[in-house]
Amino acid sequence: MSALATQYLQVAVPRRLYRVFTYATPPGIPTGWMPGMRVRVPFGRGALTGFVVAVTPHPETGGKTAPIREVIARLEDRPSISPDLLALTAWVAERYLAPFGQCLRLAFPGSPERTRAAVPAKHADETSAVAAGAAPGQSTCDESLAPLRAKALAAIARQTHASLLFPATTGALLGPCADAIQAVLDRGRTALVLVPETGRVDSLHAFFAARWGARCQAYHAGLSSAERHQAWARIQAGEAAVVTGTRSAVFAPLSGLGLLIVDQEDHQAYKAENVPRYDTRVVAAERARRAGAVLILASAHPSLETVHSTGTDTGALGPIVPQAGAPPVTVADLRDAPFGDILSTPLSDAIAARLADRRRVLLFLNRKGYASVLLCHDCGQAVKCPACSVGWTFHKRDGLLRCSYCGRSGNAPERCPACAGTRLIPSGSGTEALEEQVKARFPAARIARLERHRTGGDGANAAILSLWQAKELDILIGTQMVVTRRPPPVASLVGLVYPDAALHLPDFQAAERAYHTCSDVMALADPHDSTAGIVLQSYLPRHHVIRALAERNPSIFYESELAARQALGYPPFGRLIGLRVSGTKEDLVDAAATRWAALLRTAWPSTGKVGVGGAPLVGPPPALIEVLGPIPATPARVRGRFRRQLVVKGTDGTELREAVRMTLAEMDRGGRAGGLRYDIDVDPQSLM
Repeated sequence: MSALATQYLQVAVPRRLYRVFTYATPPGIPTGWMPGMRVRVPFGRGALTGFVVAVTPHPETGGKTAPIREVIARLEDRPSISPDLLALTAWVAERYLAPFGQCLRLAFPGSPERTRAAVPAKHADETSAVAAGAAPGQSTCDESLAPLRAKALAAIARQTHASLLFPATTGALLGPCADAIQAVLDRGRTALVLVPETGRVDSLHAFFAARWGARCQAYHAGLSSAERHQAWARIQAGEAAVVTGTRSAVFAPLSGLGLLIVDQEDHQAYKAENVPRYDTRVVAAERARRAGAVLILASAHPSLETVHSTGTDTGALGPIVPQAGAPPVTVADLRDAPFGDILSTPLSDAIAARLADRRRVLLFLNRKGYASVLLCHDCGQAVKCPACSVGWTFHKRDGLLRCSYCGRSGNAPERCPACAGTRLIPSGSGTEALEEQVKARFPAARIARLERHRTGGDGANAAILSLWQAKELDILIGTQMVVTRRPPPVASLVGLVYPDAALHLPDFQAAERAYHTCSDVMALADPHDSTAGIVLQSYLPRHHVIRALAERNPSIFYESELAARQALGYPPFGRLIGLRVSGTKEDLVDAAATRWAALLRTAWPSTGKVGVGGAPLVGPPPALIEVLGPIPATPARVRGRFRRQLVVKGTDGTELREAVRMTLAEMDRGGRAGGLRYDIDVDPQSLM
């Protein structure tokens, strides 16, 4: 081939498009085109920056006769994305049925993932507290983790891939992981440590930097654009060998990866909410497999998926905290409490005893506002957000109704919008109602509430936490926010006011999420307080989640929940793909969702794997594919868009993805009238 001969580039662009586009190299740009390079290309009437995914001597147009346009500019002389990350992002696009161009952006620092929560202020946490007591170059290992540490070090020495579950808190994990990191560094390889929250990265990075100095690098969405690009450049250049980061750091440009650690692997933040909706744990496992690296998945209460995939004996999982000296757990049966009382007698008595001893109390209730909904006593209808089909959350103190989905707020009406009735009553007690009852029962106590989206914003929450750390509060009432803030608000008494609410959610993961959340809340009982205790209120004292928490016996939860999932064919024993149809016209959304379900039930590609624009649909679907729905999504309307959902269920993930891929192509051919949009969530963490 002549040095100036035209070459053809397959380019992926950052749009919701399930194909790549062919461009010709311009005569004025020299040769040296390589996959992974960024290029500027004409697209429609404008231009986009895309990534070269293949270079060919002949155009690949799929039989189309449209003229091939030339690349506008090559933006770099060497690839931004290495061949191994190019292959990994291609795998992510295939695994999660996501546009390749959007997956490639994950491997480039210009588009960090959107975080689930505001970045908390930098405070000492468990990691930094442990680090403060360990001299650089030293590490300690909990005896219970010694066998797992030995397995990890043996696999590193052999330079073979292994997947290990460490049932441990972050503090207990530091010693074994530091030893494993040192072992991979001694062999000239690199290490990647992932944590779920941006606020935890800096303290963990500081711990590692105290031992390995400039060879360490933090990489997360909390960095400015310039800082993130600088960090990415250091990693790509090989200047950093120990990288600590959040979800998107799984795509950090480390070469020679020898160790990948996912801390708190059960955390929901590891599943991306937006396209591409990848699961960091699954991507980490694939990257470790491709690199021949050791994968360590760690959590004090690991996910069912990880327990199952690693073949961990549920009976071998240790208690939530060491049994010796662990704060006792009292279960208060709410069936014995007077109707309407939020506080049971055992919890009320325990609060009184702590206040008398000048000790502090933490009350957990994962419901914001005064009531979860304002109901009309005359017609039974809830007062709903006009843009979303969901009841407003009632905030009594401010006299406001606020939508938890679109953020819209308004004054509480005097009459029911549905029937004009005047008997509007709050239903479903929230933290504001709990605060009202606690103040009435303990008027001398200094009480504050900690929750997101409150009056005063995060500044108000930071001020409350400062008062708590200064011991100027007696009782702190909080939502799930109490387990994410640093330093954690530990207390002598921890009361879980109504954990049953999470168990009643119509979702296959409801029990597991409740177990993880309650475990984290229970860990806030002060381990240094000999009088510390936990009161767990429930209408379901014999539920396997409540029993496991009360008896501090994880095997009760894991064995019962795994058996239930297996009987119903839910993950980890089956695979799911969530599908959502949304649009501005309800009738078109209903028709599209019904059609998609019909295609999935009656149509299937005859042979082979084909792209989204691929083969005609023929024949019945495989018997192992089940289609659930369509039904209204939860909620059925958000920000003026109507939503319907389907679930594709089966035992073979490849078959499920192929069914969805082919039927999506058929749906796309039907047009997008009414603003129709089709969303896919492979391995959804929730069906709500």
